Amino acid sequence: MIDATRWYDPNPDRSAFYQGDVIDDVPLVFMPPLGKGWVLLRPIPPVTPAEALAGKTPKAFAPRAEKALADAWTFDGEYVLAKAKRTRILVMTHICDIEHRSLIQVAPVYPATSVSEEKQNSLRINEIRYMFYLPGTGDLPESYADLSQATPVHNSYLRGRTLVARLKPSVMIELQTKIAELQAREFGFNSDDTVPQEADYLCANCFFSKATIQRKHLTAGRFPSCPSCDDDVLWVKFVA
Repeated sequence: MIDATRWYDPNPDRSAFYQGDVIDDVPLVFMPPLGKGWVLLRPIPPVTPAEALAGKTPKAFAPRAEKALADAWTFDGEYVLAKAKRTRILVMTHICDIEHRSLIQVAPVYPATSVSEEKQNSLRINEIRYMFYLPGTGDLPESYADLSQATPVHNSYLRGRTLVARLKPSVMIELQTKIAELQAREFGFNSDDTVPQEADYLCANCFFSKATIQRKHLTAGRFPSCPSCDDDVLWVKFVA
């Protein structure tokens, strides 16, 4: 069972931040969906967009719809109107890089109640690939970090912020596994995939975990489960 006693360090060192820390009041900027378009901020003349981007400060900026400007995105950058929010985050960057990099990766943290009850049940056993479960403790209600919304922030935004919770070292390994699975999925096919071409396929999971070989000639349809490892199958094409 995942609970706060198992998950969090009860006496964290607050002199530094670590991977897996949950921190309050870090500003994040959210990109609009492509279909809604950007609102570009253009300097009031006589300052030109190029001069403003180079550092010359205009008296004011005027909002302009992206679609209304023929020269939108033709300069070396744009000032934009964007949605930003000070919010609770989880640090994703590895501990050894936090102090040495200007930008670190963080993921926004949301209350578990923001998803359906069915999804909450899956969340509580940490089986959703892109969500990392955070059981409730202190000022932190039952929550999750959405790893798919990872975004860079300058490391200066961590300084002076409130540490809400710190993962235990053993749990940090679980977070690292989640990040690795999300960013670098295993190469191969499982029973949810469709056979791309007729060939012989081997189960890589059997080979690496059991030192056995399961080989099947497949032509079409979905990949089957493995006779040995069932739905943990990872089929790869055999090349003689």
